Amino acid sequence: MNNLRIGVINWDSALPPETFFGRYMARSLSPLKYHDRLPFFTEVKGENEVQFHYRTPEEFEKELSYAAEAGIDYFAHTWYSEEALGEADPESGNVDNVVWELDYARKLHQKSPRNKKVKLCAILICMHAYSDADFEKLALAMKEDYYEKIDGRPLLYLFGGYRVDVAARAEKAAKAIGLPKPFVAFMSNGAVPEGVDPREADAVTDYACTTGTPIHRFSELYDVMIEKNEARKKYGTQIIPQFTMGWDPSPRRDSPVPWTKYGDTPCAEGITEKEVTEGAEKLADWIKANPDYTGTGHILTFAWDEFEEGGFICPTLGKDGTPDTARLGMFEKAVEIWKNTLR
Repeated sequence: MNNLRIGVINWDSALPPETFFGRYMARSLSPLKYHDRLPFFTEVKGENEVQFHYRTPEEFEKELSYAAEAGIDYFAHTWYSEEALGEADPESGNVDNVVWELDYARKLHQKSPRNKKVKLCAILICMHAYSDADFEKLALAMKEDYYEKIDGRPLLYLFGGYRVDVAARAEKAAKAIGLPKPFVAFMSNGAVPEGVDPREADAVTDYACTTGTPIHRFSELYDVMIEKNEARKKYGTQIIPQFTMGWDPSPRRDSPVPWTKYGDTPCAEGITEKEVTEGAEKLADWIKANPDYTGTGHILTFAWDEFEEGGFICPTLGKDGTPDTARLGMFEKAVEIWKNTLR
């Protein structure tokens, strides 16, 4: 494998208190027991009160610098409509008129002078509405050098089912400006709808590694991760292997959000360097044993900044007020393992 590329999911809701998503993230992470999950740029207002602000381009550059140092090749940004679409009631779970807030970090990334060092691609959230203008803007981004490509084709992840209709809209927009057909990877590999062939996509993967079985140690989650990567063989197409840096949505269990729900299955709390290293080695062994399924050379990791769900690499706010890069260092060692054994 001489084309190894490390992608990391980026879902950014660290936004000011006047925004819908920023308000909920601050509420989830305000309790003192969750302050070890706070991103390094958090404003701590009190023992149980935090908030976020619109990060400046210079502040976002610091994030990209951290990512580059850890060997991350691109962020897979959740990519939303840039306008409020339809009649929506965010407090009841229909957030189509506020999802544009979640494009803030992605837009900073597009404008960054480092966007060719750490590239980006889109994760379309198929249950949300998109306008034709959204697909036209996505196609224009795909044309840029900063957009991640596989064999010259823009990489596009689709979250929320096997939506060939969404893939077709992206393909049409790309074709209109002379781009090749996007390289589409389906996420959320549950039941396939009748009449849909997963092989209509170029690859399959997933967003997060979760399980309905209690997990008491983080190393157990890596066993689940391997099992899920193995199970994707049934789709008969390429697999972009998933790696995970955690799953524990306790903050949102304590402070529920309206747009998603979580069960009460116990999750592993905490993470050690030894567990991450062993998990990286397990994934490398699985990739080497399955060359017919892993030809893209990509690994997709959950996640850069899913602080509320417990999967994050982005440095946190240390007790002394400086960035804590412990998790970033763990992931950097995982990348070193892959680059030493898979190239």
